[in-house]
Amino acid sequence: MMKNISPIYLYFISLVAFVVANVLREKNDFAYGAFLGIGIVVFLFAIYKKFGSN
Repeated sequence: MMKNISPIYLYFISLVAFVVANVLREKNDFAYGAFLGIGIVVFLFAIYKKFGSN
């Protein structure tokens, strides 16, 4: 599924995940950690796709 997604869209998804994590920081610790983890994983995957595809 994520094979054909451009890295720019993955960066955008990670940015949205970081923003949602910061909005939920004080309200729900579990959601904060989940969105922060998702953001980090998607960001690292985008870097891998950008530099690993050469």
